[in-house]
Amino acid sequence: MTAYATWARISAATLVTASLGSAALAQDAWLDTLEPMTLKLADFSGDQNANFGKAMVAWEESITEFTQGKITFENYWSSSLLGALDTLEGVGDGVADIGLIIPSYMPQKLPVASWMFGMGAALSGSTVHDVAAGGATALETLLTYEPVTQEYASHNVVVLQATATPAYNLLCNKPIASLDDAKGIRARAIGAVWSTTAEALGMTPVSISWGEAYEGLQRGVFDCMVINPNQYADGLTLKDVAPEYVPVTMAQLQASTWVMNKDIWDGFPVELQNFITEANLKAAADIWQGYMEIEAKAGDLIAGGEVIHTNDIAALEPVAAAQRAEFVKALPGTAPAAVTDAAGFVADYQARIAYWTDKLEAEGYAVAERTPEAIMQAFAGLSDVDLTSFADSFKAEVAPGLMK
Repeated sequence: MTAYATWARISAATLVTASLGSAALAQDAWLDTLEPMTLKLADFSGDQNANFGKAMVAWEESITEFTQGKITFENYWSSSLLGALDTLEGVGDGVADIGLIIPSYMPQKLPVASWMFGMGAALSGSTVHDVAAGGATALETLLTYEPVTQEYASHNVVVLQATATPAYNLLCNKPIASLDDAKGIRARAIGAVWSTTAEALGMTPVSISWGEAYEGLQRGVFDCMVINPNQYADGLTLKDVAPEYVPVTMAQLQASTWVMNKDIWDGFPVELQNFITEANLKAAADIWQGYMEIEAKAGDLIAGGEVIHTNDIAALEPVAAAQRAEFVKALPGTAPAAVTDAAGFVADYQARIAYWTDKLEAEGYAVAERTPEAIMQAFAGLSDVDLTSFADSFKAEVAPGLMK
């Protein structure tokens, strides 16, 4: 090798090393200029041991690690900073930086997001598919559908992630196995997608705050709570005050939405925004998987038959199913003005639920029927469900379109 060739090779290596070093410096430049901050998270629904809490704590830890400790968090659980009705304005105004929103609680402030809740009636009742396929559809819609992203932005918040619950059922303090039993029963149902089904069964919907629900059932202020059965084992833990399980299929909650103050979000460098976007999808997937675990725990209680008594729903289920179908059919006629093609939206939403359901079925998860025997079998199998592959597929398809 000539002296020139040797010099040229050394110079090339030096240039590569310098280039890589410059790239690394450029990559880390955003972190050097990032101001340390502590962000406040407000969650009215539970604490760090609940499904949402565990997922969000892991989300926070990933961001703290990524920013090398420059971003830390203070958590305010169980309405200790903001309640369910205060969080939208509280996060927009900076009282908290991150919070949990249930749009159906505030239909005047979030008309599009609240209207979208009606799609929760387009569910199968099969826990795996409602949580994962329904949740995937809700999440991608809330992150990409312009009328709803603009609606949140008008309140100075941005959507981080959203998840859908399993089907809601009736958790009651008295037996209900017929339409005569249901007639006049007071049922907590917050939102038309649930209250109309309760009314179709002959019940009287009542509005009771989340924080007062346990005592209200205990004291007989109302008789049934329209909620997913994991509340027997998680969150409100209603097993002692609502031991009558009435597994009639009612709409799922679409969607529990985590938001961040828009000023905070807009102040983040793009590198951090992209990392948080991926962390958001991971948090949603953690919540999906968490629902499998807590529904399985509720299933153990229900199947045991010692604390919880399961009521026969043969007379109730057809009424609820027919009402839910009519509710979805009527949705285009109730759409807010910002939804310019409501019929198209509903059709596309249902198509996406079917798309993600097909993905789950391809992984071996069959849609469970809504018979008492099938319900018990489905509960028993939830502890074996692993949504990792599904979550990876969702991220691979959706994440690239969210990156900046």
